[in-house]
Amino acid sequence: MDIFISYSRRDSAQALVLAERLRASGMEVWIDQHGIEAATTWSTEIVGAIEECKAFMLLLSESSVTSDNVLKELSLASESKRSIVPVEISATELPRSFKYQLAGIQRAQLSDFEGILRSLAKLGVARSGTSRQSGDVDEVPLRPTQLDMRKSLIILPFEDLSPAGEDNMWFADGLAGELIDALGHIKALRILDRKTSLGLRRTTVPTVEIGKLFNTRYFVEGSVRKFGDQIKISCSLLDIETGDRLWQESHKGKFEDIFEIQESVAQKVVDGLKLHLTKTEKSLLQERGTENAEAYELWVKAGEFFNRNTKEGLQLARQLSSEAIRLDPGFRGGYALKAEALASFCRSFGLDAVLLKEAEELANEALRIKPKVSGSYSVLSEIYFLQNRLPEAEAAAIEAVRIDPESFLTNFGLGGFYLNIHQHAKAIPVYEKAVRINPESFPTISNLVIACMGADEEAKAAHWASIAIPPYERHLRLHPEDESARVYYAFLLFYSGRIADAREAARNLDTIRDGLVLFNAACLHNVLQDYATGLRTFRKAIESGYRNIPAMREMLSEEKEGLLSLAGTPKYEEVRVLVEKLANEITA
Repeated sequence: MDIFISYSRRDSAQALVLAERLRASGMEVWIDQHGIEAATTWSTEIVGAIEECKAFMLLLSESSVTSDNVLKELSLASESKRSIVPVEISATELPRSFKYQLAGIQRAQLSDFEGILRSLAKLGVARSGTSRQSGDVDEVPLRPTQLDMRKSLIILPFEDLSPAGEDNMWFADGLAGELIDALGHIKALRILDRKTSLGLRRTTVPTVEIGKLFNTRYFVEGSVRKFGDQIKISCSLLDIETGDRLWQESHKGKFEDIFEIQESVAQKVVDGLKLHLTKTEKSLLQERGTENAEAYELWVKAGEFFNRNTKEGLQLARQLSSEAIRLDPGFRGGYALKAEALASFCRSFGLDAVLLKEAEELANEALRIKPKVSGSYSVLSEIYFLQNRLPEAEAAAIEAVRIDPESFLTNFGLGGFYLNIHQHAKAIPVYEKAVRINPESFPTISNLVIACMGADEEAKAAHWASIAIPPYERHLRLHPEDESARVYYAFLLFYSGRIADAREAARNLDTIRDGLVLFNAACLHNVLQDYATGLRTFRKAIESGYRNIPAMREMLSEEKEGLLSLAGTPKYEEVRVLVEKLANEITA
């Protein structure tokens, strides 16, 4: 037997998840499923398991270091000269009774599964290729990309070298994004998604380190220069493992040549990586939404404004999409993008029945032009949801998944629908599939944790939270300015059982200015039972423009969240009166 896990019953969720992940790595694990503190006798089975194990893994927490049974097991392991692997669930000060047995032994962190595996490997306990059994909690390893045999690629944001006064960043990002979408259909290629790739423009982390963070070997980097209708695109394919530049070339021409240039660049990537494409993949690589270069240019601009998700950006996306449709009435992408921009505008800046009706007509026109496109059904599902037509919204989201079952976006959309209507149990398997398809999407894992908590699946929530922590840490390494990610990271620490670390992370949120992020931070403080700070942060959220009245009322009245315990105090009453005043102003 490889590993004996010693833990406190209060840490059972984390202990059981760790055991499943070790088993999924091909190791034999002994763990008391009921928690050792529930044992009434010092079982001969426990003694035998300790004496036979190759490694004694001790989970350290405030609970375990005060447990008599844990101390007994540690003492027996020490007397039996077992190799001890201490794993910290949270920062823990050792009592004297533990210090002797653990003297000089380096501790691993529960969130660092790879570090735990390295510690075990030094003791001769290594992972194997054993396949996981049905019923296991975890179907995705902590770093799934390490087991992925596909070739890995990141399209870095293209540099805009246009003359002074020419702001063509939309073109640079649009070109990189279109290349990502074109190559994303190739099953033999693991490519970083558009949002994460383009987000790398804001980081100063070197390419070599980015490769290590995402376990990626190949990169495409490039630059664009646009002046009037003249364009120049330069690209190269890098192998950072060998340091080789596999190919490099430039294309010059007019904007009307953009389709041929894009196809040439995509084919060069395929050839450089020596990928063999199916007939369908070849067809998708050459697919064009329109033959009208001017309509395409407007559509790309509209997409970049849409991605900004601001009121002005969404309005510009609508206008530019309309012009693209005028130039090419058969341009399916133009209808779909305008429909999505209208739906996003209504979701973020107020429901408007007229705009939603127009969005519905546009989405249906996109489907008429080209049926069985999953993206059009996903947009239609969003529109139906905003119209409160829930059965139709669900049917459209399910149809999107049926058309493209291996698409991350379709599964993410269906999971989001179930999460929004509080059918958490239904959301869990859909989100789990989305994570298997795209393990790099940390927001998806976060939503999965929320779904697990809503379904009272605390062990699963702890499991997925522990898996989400390393991607969040990677994201914050690349984007330390991301306030929303900092708040979600603290939530994940809490859900994974690292309470002390969550409180420490929550103390570093004082600089937040965004209203929505402040409201989420207030929820975090409440979960951590710091109700006074939660109330102060709640008020800051209101002062920063947060206006979701139902959510604010729920927080003030929800006993579970704790703010109600402050009812009657002057500060609580001030906030309550302020919320009702805002509610009256909005309805008026």
